[in-house]
Formats: sequence, structure tokens, C-alpha cells
Amino acid sequence: MPPDNLFCFEKIGDMCGIYDKPFEAVLKPFQAVFTVGTADLTLVAIWGILLGIVWLRTSNLMLVSILGVLVSSSLTAVFEPARGIGLILVGVSVGITLFQLIRHKIQTFA
Repeated sequence: MPPDNLFCFEKIGDMCGIYDKPFEAVLKPFQAVFTVGTADLTLVAIWGILLGIVWLRTSNLMLVSILGVLVSSSLTAVFEPARGIGLILVGVSVGITLFQLIRHKIQTFA
């Protein structure tokens, strides 16, 4: 890239104002990668990874879905489609949980 189009984290000596606003400075490289049009998907990617870790550690679909909706409601309160997608995912997880419960009961009595 030409020097006039460099991001603040690509310039030597410039630390994106890490002393003034550390949280925003740390997110600058992620925002450069995860920005799609006008939507910034940085926090979505970070929370997706964290929810994936919770899923791998607990294997509890309902816990992950409830945490996902809480995160979606708290972080993206102004972005209604995110909350709608979160509720759709909760519906899917409730369906999968009911399917597993019914299948387990059928196997128990068979």
C-alpha cells in the first residue's frame, strides 16, 4: 500500500492512541479486517469465538443459546436483525434439544 493509505497500526511508532483509548486501539486491526461496508463485525467475531469455546467446554446447547441471546441483546441493542437471528438460533437449539430428549426417551423404553 502507498504510505498515505496505511492504517494507524501499520505505521512505525504510531500505536493508534493506545494510551488514550486502549480498547479502541486494540480493536483497530480487527476492524480493518472485519469491516464489511458500514457494518463492523469485530465484536461479533470475538463473541462467536468465545461462545464456541463455551460450547466445546460444556456441550450444552441451551446454555450457549441463552448466552448468545444475552450477548446479542446487550452488545447490539440498536441492530435489530442481530437480535432476530439470535432468537432464530434459540428456536433451532430448542428444537434440537427437544429432538434429543424425545430420541433419548424412545431409546430408553425400546
